[in-house]
Amino acid sequence: MDKEEDTKPLPDFIKFHEEGINAYLKSKGLRKVWNYFLDIIKTDYFKNFIKETRKKYDIPPDGFVPIDEHYVFPPTGFSRARTNELQEEIVDKICNKYKLHKFDYSETIQQYIYYNKFLDPISEIGASGLFHISDVVSEKEEPFGEFFQKSDDDAYPIAIRISPYASQRDLIDFVKNKGAWSEIQFLQGKYADPKLKMGKVKQKDEKIQARNDFIYEHRNLPRKEIMHLVSEKLHESLDYGLIAKIISIEKKRRKEVGA
Repeated sequence: MDKEEDTKPLPDFIKFHEEGINAYLKSKGLRKVWNYFLDIIKTDYFKNFIKETRKKYDIPPDGFVPIDEHYVFPPTGFSRARTNELQEEIVDKICNKYKLHKFDYSETIQQYIYYNKFLDPISEIGASGLFHISDVVSEKEEPFGEFFQKSDDDAYPIAIRISPYASQRDLIDFVKNKGAWSEIQFLQGKYADPKLKMGKVKQKDEKIQARNDFIYEHRNLPRKEIMHLVSEKLHESLDYGLIAKIISIEKKRRKEVGA
């Protein structure tokens, strides 16, 4: 990922004001997981899950319309029991399958099911990315509950305990140490699922991805007609071969986000 991509803001629906969190939004660890999530939501599996779940819970096919731009969570009329049941389904069928942080992403997906819009998937520095900062002593004294603890343990099973007297340079030096990094890699191998692409999905050029999405949405049309639509709507000239290649690549991506 080059510097221009690395500093590009995430989508507008992620809204934060604290200086530290705004800086964290530009971090590579967060962006890698977010790009991975963006690939997941394009899969047939995810789209079918959203469709079937909305039907099961009597939610409109395109989600509820927010009242005066207020995305109430949960929507009016949704009991806590139904909300919890829906969250459990999301955790079981999406978060567990793709190794996403159960608490952070179950709420993000739940909001999407309700309103067809992703809202505030990150609440603190470290959440939803490849790293998480926690006060281990405080959590032992005042645990946040089994669900929260399990979410963190599953998403971040490896910890570096930091002395309150360590400097940033000390921490960087420790991670760069060959012996320490070898031990970290060994533990990563113990917990990582090699079939998943978390941390490996690169950020796509938005214009190119929008074009590819457009072509995929019209994949059942004759190639000649797709070529004319791309020229007319997107002002691009593509030959049959490239169109066929794009459809093939996008079909593979949507089938499953694997290794």
